Amino acid sequence: MKIFSSKEARQIDGYAISDLGIPGENLMGAAGNAVAHQAKKMLLANGGKNAAIICGKGNNGGDGYAAAINLNKFGVKVSLLSIVSAEDITGDAKIFHDRCINAGLSCHYNVTPKNIDFQEYDLLIDGLLGTGIHGKVRANVAEWIKSVNESKKPVLSIDIPSGINSDNGQVLGVGIKADTTITMGFLKLGLVINPGVEYAGTVEVADIGYPEKSFEIVEANKRLADESIVKTYLQKPPSDTYKHRQGKVYFLGGSRGFTGAACLSCEAALRAGAGLVIAGIPETLNPIYETKLTEVITDPLPDTGSGHFSGKAAEYAQTKLDWCDVLAIGPGLGTDEKSLQFAREIIKRFTKTMIIDADALRVFHGNLDLFQELEGRFIITPHYGEAAMLTDINKQKIVESPFEFLKDLSRRIGGVVVLKGAPTLIGFEDQIVVSTTGHQGLATGGSGDVLTGILAGITAQGVPLKAAAEVAVYIHGKAADILLEKRGYRGLIASDLLDALPNLIYQYECK
Repeated sequence: MKIFSSKEARQIDGYAISDLGIPGENLMGAAGNAVAHQAKKMLLANGGKNAAIICGKGNNGGDGYAAAINLNKFGVKVSLLSIVSAEDITGDAKIFHDRCINAGLSCHYNVTPKNIDFQEYDLLIDGLLGTGIHGKVRANVAEWIKSVNESKKPVLSIDIPSGINSDNGQVLGVGIKADTTITMGFLKLGLVINPGVEYAGTVEVADIGYPEKSFEIVEANKRLADESIVKTYLQKPPSDTYKHRQGKVYFLGGSRGFTGAACLSCEAALRAGAGLVIAGIPETLNPIYETKLTEVITDPLPDTGSGHFSGKAAEYAQTKLDWCDVLAIGPGLGTDEKSLQFAREIIKRFTKTMIIDADALRVFHGNLDLFQELEGRFIITPHYGEAAMLTDINKQKIVESPFEFLKDLSRRIGGVVVLKGAPTLIGFEDQIVVSTTGHQGLATGGSGDVLTGILAGITAQGVPLKAAAEVAVYIHGKAADILLEKRGYRGLIASDLLDALPNLIYQYECK
């Protein structure tokens, strides 16, 4: 499903009206019809008959007036509450406002929430603000938003909850907490990234009559993750497969104090279908790994005696680098200079597919050009904090513009970027895919290590890099979704994901 920014939405709207000859009145009428049908559904669900539509002066308010006409025909008792005067209602919004008046609907103007008894209504329809707002919500509108939220009444928002930035999902001081948001024509960025996701509630996309040609005016480079890709690449393996054909993963990391990171990654690679996994770990720690890991082969590498890789460990790892299909490096690697020197040597000499995570990303701090020197293909998996350190860009700036940041970073380094967050975003070749699975329970130590292992296991089986990233992020999040009822948000730990993966993947294998 396509996702567009507020600027792109305006371009699509303008192109449809000016170049394709679709009257704005028709689009607003279709939007109002969609809002009315969704409102009717919500009223039927709670046995209600009274709805209040709170209208600003823009197109969102116009959609509210258009919805009122249809709701009136449905027999719903509608109260129109305008936060501006009648003279301030212009354009297409005025057309539908006037139709409401001609239909005998009364409209109250310059209304303030202190004059409203919200308990009289069974549904509140939010038509206050649209997708164009970027600054902090003004005081009079903020008062409305707070009052609506405090009413505890069911809320339907038009296009996007008022007070939510449509480009990054951030709350602009205060925002409507909707039960349902009905958005027009396509998804907006602020509806797919938190906290906008939580404020929007259930999101419904209404077809309001944009011709497909309308979307050609902008590049459709943002979309939701597609489960059909998961179904394509997680089919049952061929009957004559064997462990080497299933893919060989070499893992490097897991220094003293972080053996768990290595174990989680290695076991996740196996659970994702890799045939063989070898863990290159500091030799001092090998007894720990021999105890903790059964199916994973250990490859003890020279260390400093303190459980951290020595500079000469890279030479000892070479035979396994030649052997494997995929290298996963970073989880629990360590941040001391010798460990980073080791990682730098490995990364520069490896020519196949790499998953670069966690501490290994430090090799590129202040030196993004190093990515251009890599001979192999690669996926990097930073969270927002790591992305900020990697690029020397303030984390808040990334939060405020994650899509543009990811597009620029993936273009600059030439690989696939998995930006871990809520939600996780995948960037490659000017394309951005938004994960549709997972929840805040994944904010637990080791969750990212499991994802690294899944990525390695999927790519080792020959899945193309871009598809592998989408598949891995999707099933990582879906495993958490499956576990929600059993583990909750706080009770979920990373190893739970390992237990959920086999049955989850089997659901795709058996179809």
